[in-house]
Amino acid sequence: MCVFNRMAKKYLIITGIGLVLLFSFSLFFIFSLNIYPTDIKIIEILHENEDDLLNIDGVVGAGIARDESNYIIGIAIYVEDNMTNIQDIPSELGEFQVFIIRISEASEFEKEKMIIRKGKND
Repeated sequence: MCVFNRMAKKYLIITGIGLVLLFSFSLFFIFSLNIYPTDIKIIEILHENEDDLLNIDGVVGAGIARDESNYIIGIAIYVEDNMTNIQDIPSELGEFQVFIIRISEASEFEKEKMIIRKGKND
């Protein structure tokens, strides 16, 4: 009976050590992926490109583009209604598609939630 208890203790210790190692490697793997939420990525990209975007004639501001279900679909660039040089706006920023929205078509909510905008520091 004593031999059985010693073997059971050894297996228990080995199993415990294995579980601790598995848990440690799992945490390391999860944290090494460097996961950022999509909205944070977009905010960072907009701030990195703020000067370039706002220096394009006709660009009013930019924010997060969402679909009808409120899911993030990319970056919204808000432009003046009479803007003619749309081709100056990139079709993608970082990994995100750019959606061009005329300012008259933007809702009040969208206008309030712009991340960057002309004249905010004036």
